[in-house]
Amino acid sequence: MRAVILAPVGRDATLLASSLATMEMDTAVAPDTKALVQMLTEGAGCAIIAEEALTAPAVEALKVWLAEQPPWSDMPFVVLTFGGRATRESHRRASQLQALGNVTLIERPVRPDTAISSVRSALRARMRQYEIRSRQEALLQANADLEQFAHSASHDLREPLRSIGICSDLLVRDYAPSLEKKGIELLNFIRSGADRMNALLDDLLTYAHVSSIPEMISEPLDAMKPLQGALDNLTAAIQECNAKITIGDMPVVRMRESHLSQVFQNLIGNALKYRKSDEQVQIELSARRVDNEWRFNIGDNGIGVPPAYQETIFGIFKRLHPNSEYSGTGMGLAICKRIVERYRGRIWVESEPGCGANFFFSIPD
Repeated sequence: MRAVILAPVGRDATLLASSLATMEMDTAVAPDTKALVQMLTEGAGCAIIAEEALTAPAVEALKVWLAEQPPWSDMPFVVLTFGGRATRESHRRASQLQALGNVTLIERPVRPDTAISSVRSALRARMRQYEIRSRQEALLQANADLEQFAHSASHDLREPLRSIGICSDLLVRDYAPSLEKKGIELLNFIRSGADRMNALLDDLLTYAHVSSIPEMISEPLDAMKPLQGALDNLTAAIQECNAKITIGDMPVVRMRESHLSQVFQNLIGNALKYRKSDEQVQIELSARRVDNEWRFNIGDNGIGVPPAYQETIFGIFKRLHPNSEYSGTGMGLAICKRIVERYRGRIWVESEPGCGANFFFSIPD
């Protein structure tokens, strides 16, 4: 957290260094642009530069250095400008300096308290950048740990689950005639429990994978393609309940096909699952432009979601109904939320019990 000073003409560098030293601020004076860039590379909280030192080559060298910095970094520059009345040339020069990004202009002669206040503000801003970096690193590590745990759990737990499933099948096949009704029910219960645990492991692994989606701009994708893929995967469920599905125009979005297909499949699958027993399932899919994002809507005429649970249902393992009524792991909406948020979007539901539900999710352009 030091301030690097580049003011090769006059006594500005000496005066600034002495003023900041009285406030116990760490300073370093660079004799030229090359030395300044080297000091910034070694580590600095801000740079104080006299305007006359910012020649065209100097500005270009700093721009090259800035382009090499990580996304979280936004080095503060405090530039000491010439005093006097504003002119067309001074406006042009100020615009050129904005190429450095985070720039504060201070007109000379500079009062010591003004310089100290500006440098303190710059150092605080730089400290916040490092705090954000630390949080990002902690989040990346947490996501890596989650994915590693999911892989380990999937590998270590599947083998005993497979043994349980095989043994229960053998018992039903070879000993069913010798068992009472209660014994067969218990074996079926064991088998269904093993199947549900396998499904839970699959969803946990999927959740871990989407947690590590890199924040990158994807190629444009026609949303109809992943939507059709999701409908193909749900063909049996759609036919089982004779669902009527209406699809509006779908936009082009920047999202990976597998991720968007997963969101569609989970939301449509829920609409098919949480249906009313006395009505034909009707699902309507649409999308519209709102400001700088595309807003998708998956509406149904199912049992709906009570207002008290419209936020909690997007959490991990959150379910409103026992497995005996509606099967599932409670991970589907959590996976949707994780995917959408990794693309800087959001997801929510609007519903009243017994009146169906509208699940919305947005994807920025």
